[in-house]
Amino acid sequence: MENAAPSPVLRPTPIRREKLHELVARKIEEMIQSGELKPGDRLPSERDLMSAFDIGRPAVREAFLSLENKGMIVTENGRRARVRIPSVDNVFTTLNGVVGLMISQTESLKNLFDARVFIEVAMARHAAQTINATRLAELKTALAANKSAIGDGERFMQTDVAFHRILFQTAGNPVFDAVHAALVNWLMERWRKIDRTEAIQTLAYKGHQQIYRAVEKHDPDAAQEAMRKHLTASWEIWSRQLTDR
Repeated sequence: MENAAPSPVLRPTPIRREKLHELVARKIEEMIQSGELKPGDRLPSERDLMSAFDIGRPAVREAFLSLENKGMIVTENGRRARVRIPSVDNVFTTLNGVVGLMISQTESLKNLFDARVFIEVAMARHAAQTINATRLAELKTALAANKSAIGDGERFMQTDVAFHRILFQTAGNPVFDAVHAALVNWLMERWRKIDRTEAIQTLAYKGHQQIYRAVEKHDPDAAQEAMRKHLTASWEIWSRQLTDR
């Protein structure tokens, strides 16, 4: 008769108990995911949820806050919360507070900027491969606007953002549009702290010019290298000025 295999040794492991508001939030989330609650539907009232789960108002409100932070519901003063229509923008918006806190540290800001470089280099390469005449004309117009804005800090920043946005739009994918909008939103506060002299603006414009020329020639290797050099030069300015402050 064969010996029975030894039973596995169970090591003491603490089991975390869910809080009341987490249980409520999870139940509502399950209802949304199953389709029982659809985008636009109103959630049960706070009073009904308090009665159904036998909990107090603070737990219900914490559950609502948790779901709102996930972008799953929207709360309105004087009206019942409703299920939010999901979108990529909702996802990135819920990260605003966390990212804002994260990039207050130089190391974390560099990590985010490196991610931006990785994404934008890929966008430049893709644009060079796929851009059509309409988008190319838009990119040319954006480049001209960027040149004319040299000397006007606020307008230069706006035209800078517009130039990069077109490269993201070239992909024809709303996810990339949302990524660009999120990056701009997260980095804008830091952008405004950079003292962009006319010389620095001219350097940035020349970087855009090199990117445009590569995209116009449908040269993906040159486009990605031009973008990499442009953003590397930008970070050198960022890091130098932000360290001094």
